[in-house]
Formats: sequence, structure tokens, C-alpha cells
Amino acid sequence: MFEKKEEKITASMFGGFHIEYNGKPFSIERNTVTKVNQLVQMLMYYREGISRIQIIENLFGHDDIADPSNSLRALVFRVRRTLPKYGLPEDDEYIYIKRGFYSWSPTFTVDCDATNFENTLKKAAQTESDTERLALFEEAFDIYKGDFLPELSGEEWVVPIQVRLRKMFKDITRVLCEHYLGKENYKRVYELSKKATDLYPYDEWQYYQMKALIEMGKTQEAMALYEETEKDMFSALGVSVSPQMKEMLDKLGAQVKYGTDMISTVQDNLENTKEDIEGAFYCTYPVFIETYRYIKRVIRRSGQAAWLMLCTLTDGKGIALDNSDRLNMLADELSEAVRVSARGGDMYARYSNNQFIVLLLGISQEDCSLVENRINEHMAKESRKRYIKYTLAPVNLASAGTDRDADELKDMVRGDK
Repeated sequence: MFEKKEEKITASMFGGFHIEYNGKPFSIERNTVTKVNQLVQMLMYYREGISRIQIIENLFGHDDIADPSNSLRALVFRVRRTLPKYGLPEDDEYIYIKRGFYSWSPTFTVDCDATNFENTLKKAAQTESDTERLALFEEAFDIYKGDFLPELSGEEWVVPIQVRLRKMFKDITRVLCEHYLGKENYKRVYELSKKATDLYPYDEWQYYQMKALIEMGKTQEAMALYEETEKDMFSALGVSVSPQMKEMLDKLGAQVKYGTDMISTVQDNLENTKEDIEGAFYCTYPVFIETYRYIKRVIRRSGQAAWLMLCTLTDGKGIALDNSDRLNMLADELSEAVRVSARGGDMYARYSNNQFIVLLLGISQEDCSLVENRINEHMAKESRKRYIKYTLAPVNLASAGTDRDADELKDMVRGDK
């Protein structure tokens, strides 16, 4: 048996690889993705040991090597030769080999965040106490700092672990968020979902952030978060946010108080525009919805006519275009064509990767056709007009100021009509 010494190695694998010996950081090789480092990482993670066959498969499975066993022996030698340079005991072999299994020397206590995370959740699964289970979920949540060994995302032995641990993190985060929503602890919901959003910005953890902000009365922050999320989704993925997020926007709209800043912004764009120079006012879709509700109340008093126009980019045969380089090019063209074709008092927004919604004020249905023609004329090529499908709907002024004041807008952009 090996005598246990006060020798501790701490290995952090979430969000990147970092290793310490008795509190002092060190690196075996500067490049953390080398096979030497991967061998160490495997031994730190698989605390009970890993077979020689599995190590060879993990490290050399796709390499054309005549003698992978000899290559493994060379890696072990390099590890043993290198570690004493960082103050580790010179009389230890570090890598313990027995009956075809490799493990880290039992001389050392190894503290690995990834295994701690998994062990904490194993305890949570075994307890019958809801209070203890939630406490263990909180502990595991704090341990998780990002994907497991992200530098090795292309390595086959790493990917299954990444996926499994990521799912475990998302599962407990969702449970914790729902728990604290039920307890009306919205501050904690925000903290949990903010961390999840920072780690995985395209998984829509912003839903919980928005919900928490709305419940805390921070409507302007919630609106800003929605706009930022929608912009990022378009930029990175070419998609709109989910229906769940849009439902939160609807709830937000019911709570937003039109402060001086927002009204001044709308007023500036409606009153101080120059048709031939500035064109229509572009805004994000959530701003479009709230401004639309406001404008409906205003024009109901004046009796001014208004129309909604939905511009959908198609393949030329009426089928909506999917995400592609051609779609992105056409979308940019269409956005500019709408801007210069509508008037300064009109506004428009991009609803999805292939749709723009336009609000046309003080206009008849016949004049809407003139706007369509101007948009077509401003596309780069004559043939481009075949790619645009136009849908028109009158603005229902009777619903202004009610809880159904944006129904025709939502029906139109969601394709219900």
C-alpha cells in the first residue's frame, strides 16, 4: 500500500484547463492540447483508472502509428521526467500502472472540478430530501464554469463528456430557476439565468432573465435584453427568438410605461424626418411592437388610415428562403429598399431572417401598391422583385388601447393569416 501524503493536485477542466500543485499553478507543456497533456487530463478525470486500450484509442485511434503502445510508454516517460521540474516529489512515478489500467499515483490527492460536479449530482440523485437535493444542485451549479476541456472539443473522447456534463448543468439550472420562480426569489432566478446565458447565449436562458426582470419591475432592462438577444440571434444564427420569448415580450408590453425617453425617441422619428433623405425609421421588432401600440392610440383619434405590409423573401416560386448567403444578401438589399421607398413617418423592422414588417401611415390600400413598386424598383436587379412576396393588412384601430391591440400584427408575422 502507498502511504498517503499531504500532496494535492487541483485540476480545473470546466471552461479551460488549469492545474495546480499545493496551490501553485504549473503546466506540463505550454500547449494544453498535446498528447502528454491529454494523458494527464484523462488520469485526473478518470480517478478510478482507465485501461491502456482506451487510452491508446483516445490518443492514437486515428493516427497511423506502427506501435501505439510504445508511443504511450514514451508519453508516460515524458510526464514522469517533467513533473519534478515544477516541485513535485522526485521519488514518485506519478502514473500508476496495474494490470493494464492506468491511474494517477495514490500518493496524491487529486481534486478535479468535473468529477466533483458529477459526484455532487450523484449525491443529489440519492437523497430523498428536497431541501438537500436543491442545496446540492446549487453546489454543482457553482462548480460548473463552462464546457469540459473546450480546447479539446474536436477530440472524440472529450465530446461525449462535454455533451453529458453540459446537459446536466442545463437540467439543474432549469430546475433551480423554476424552483426560485415558485418562491418568488426573482433575484436568484436572474443570477442563475445570467450565468447560463453568458455560457450558452443561444439557448435562450434570456427567457428566465426577462421573466425575473419583469417581475422585479425592471421593464426597460427586460426590453433591452430582448432587443440584444434578437439582434444576436439574427447576427449569429440568422433566426428569430422562440415563441416562448415572444410571449414574454407580450407580457412585457402590458407592463411597459412609456417614459419620457421612449416617447421623445418616437416623436423625433415621426416629426423630424425628411422623406427624401432619411427614409423610413428602422427599429428592432420588440420596439416595433411597442411603438405600434402607441401609434394606434394616437391615430385612432385622428382617424388616420394605416396599413401593415409584410415583405417575405422567397426563392422566386413563393417558397420562403432558408438561411443562406443569398438570403443574407437579399435581406440587406430589401432592408435598404424599404427604407428609401417608405416615408420618414413610416417604420419597419426585421421580424425573421426572411421577413420585414412595415407600418405605413396615412395611406390607402391603392397607395400601398405604389410602395411595393418603389421597393421593387430599388432592388439591385429587375429580377429581384420576383423574390419578394407582399402581404397587406389594415391596422385595426378599434382594438387600440385594449389587450388585443397587436393581434393583427402578431397574426400577420406568425403566418396565421
